[in-house]
Amino acid sequence: MARRSNLRPSFLRKYSTASLVSFALHAALVVMLVVGLPFAHRQEAARPQTVAIQATVVDESRIEQEVARLEQQERAEIERRQREEREARAAAEAARREREREQQRLEQTRRESERAAEQERTRLAEAQREREAEERRRAEAERQRRAEEERLAQQRAEEEQRRTADAARRRQEAAAARRQAEREAELQSAMAAEEERRAAERAGLLDEYIRLIENRIQQNWIAPASARVGLECVVNVTQIPSGDVVDVRVGQCNGDEAVVRSIEAAVLRASPLPRPPTPALFERNLVVTFRPEL
Repeated sequence: MARRSNLRPSFLRKYSTASLVSFALHAALVVMLVVGLPFAHRQEAARPQTVAIQATVVDESRIEQEVARLEQQERAEIERRQREEREARAAAEAARREREREQQRLEQTRRESERAAEQERTRLAEAQREREAEERRRAEAERQRRAEEERLAQQRAEEEQRRTADAARRRQEAAAARRQAEREAELQSAMAAEEERRAAERAGLLDEYIRLIENRIQQNWIAPASARVGLECVVNVTQIPSGDVVDVRVGQCNGDEAVVRSIEAAVLRASPLPRPPTPALFERNLVVTFRPEL
């Protein structure tokens, strides 16, 4: 136990692991002594004391060896950590210097780029001024050319207007003469057609024509069940010169809805209608009185 008192307190405080191992070994020694005490009373007095002292000396030596080993391991660990810290600081310093060099290179590149950009801006500005001056010269030349073209165009337009006015006047005079001739021809034709129509009416051809149409409609009429004796309906028919019916409407009628629809269907089935005996009797819109015989 005397040798244990020679251990450096500062070392035990610094290396907590070694202290814990030492404490565990001492505790184990005490337990061994306590357990072995009854057995020592059954042996001779001198012999157990000697054995106990020797065991104590051996245990203290092992403790010192273990402490020394742990101390050596701790120093090696500290040295390793210090070495790693030095290497990390050296790497950080190298990285810092590399960053500084990279920043310097970037700064140099930036300054060179700015100088090049400034030179390019100066060159472009000069080129722009030259282009603007050239454009102004061209614009002035173009303005003068257009002014001359406009003057010549104005002259041509005035001459064209005079020629156009003369031609329009001549066309108007010719058109007026043509319309006058057409009106006179139409009037003559209308007078002739009217005279022909009157002659046809006097001859009874119009009544004959109307009867033909009425007969054609009645032939195509299918009387509905509601048709009654005395049926009389006014039918408005629209036709074209070929006699084809393009529209039919029943006006005043004493028949019901079924009768009206049957008459309209009959007119459409009768298309094309008979042509008049003379073209003068043709009328686009006919009014026919439908009086079927039931």
